[in-house]
Amino acid sequence: MGILSPITSFLERLGGKTIEVTEKPLKKIPRGASVQERLRTLKKLQEEVQKEKTEEEREREIEEVLEWRKEELQKPFSERLADAVLRHFHGPVRSLTNSLKGLDEDLYRASILMPKEKYVALMLGVAIFAGIFGFLFAYLLYMPLDTSLLVALLGFMGGFMYMRYYPKMVWKRRVVEVERALPYALRHMGSLLGAGVGIAEAMLSVAKADYGALSEEFDLMIRDMRTGSSFEDALSKFEEKMGSENVSRVVKQILRAVKFGGNLSDILYKMAEDFSFEYRMKLVEYVQKVNGISFIYMFLTIVMPTMFVIGILAGSVMAQQLIMPPETLAIILLFAFPSLSLIIVNMIKRGEPR
Repeated sequence: MGILSPITSFLERLGGKTIEVTEKPLKKIPRGASVQERLRTLKKLQEEVQKEKTEEEREREIEEVLEWRKEELQKPFSERLADAVLRHFHGPVRSLTNSLKGLDEDLYRASILMPKEKYVALMLGVAIFAGIFGFLFAYLLYMPLDTSLLVALLGFMGGFMYMRYYPKMVWKRRVVEVERALPYALRHMGSLLGAGVGIAEAMLSVAKADYGALSEEFDLMIRDMRTGSSFEDALSKFEEKMGSENVSRVVKQILRAVKFGGNLSDILYKMAEDFSFEYRMKLVEYVQKVNGISFIYMFLTIVMPTMFVIGILAGSVMAQQLIMPPETLAIILLFAFPSLSLIIVNMIKRGEPR
């Protein structure tokens, strides 16, 4: 007992110090105080606790708002614009969504993963921006108010129509990418099939390779097969989505070889060589056409605007007054000739072999 007594006393003092340091100081109700003083003290304690809870809730709300803003800023601007238009113009957006036919199929073919209603809201948002930009541009050129409003209306309609046909343009661009990568992918699959690999594994290898849009489409086919679709249904769905003659030829040859038997590796190699030969022939014809169009392009973009300005200046000097208002001249130089240039470039681009 003589030995344990000093140890016990030391532990008690150590525990008392620990409690004294770590214990949070709290207000206590004074002893011997009146009932009113005790009530006031309790009320103050309740107010302090409520204030702490309010501050905690406010901090939590601020954190939630900051987190929400962070998630919103991570979204693309197009999605944020579509959400804003959908919130403020939900009725018109729904009416337009019901009236636009074929937009679902266009979005599916273009691989645009956006609901139809949300995309229609994006169409309206872009159209509104185009209309505002057109009005400001015309107003800065000192055009009359009615002309500025007409330009705004044309800008609104142009923006809306552009967004309406944008999925089709994306789809056609994807088809071009798929057809360009098709010979290389066919050789890839042919080499794997010749080495004894199955058709599904060969398609998976193409999906994991870097063939751009074609790899994405093969990955979608693999996903369809994993979710229960048959091999024939996945290929037929790919053929329908692309709407390409070359893709249709490949799909039919693969299905025929799988169904009736045949050396699929040799068939794919042969088709790859045929596509490459056709592309080379089209490329030669395309170069010949571009050489002829280039002279017309140079004349319309360089010679014709210069001759036009010289003619206006000469006519103004002879008539001793401007024969054309500066606003009209600015519109012709800023819109007419560049539009001709864009039309020629579009013609050249459209004639590019696939």
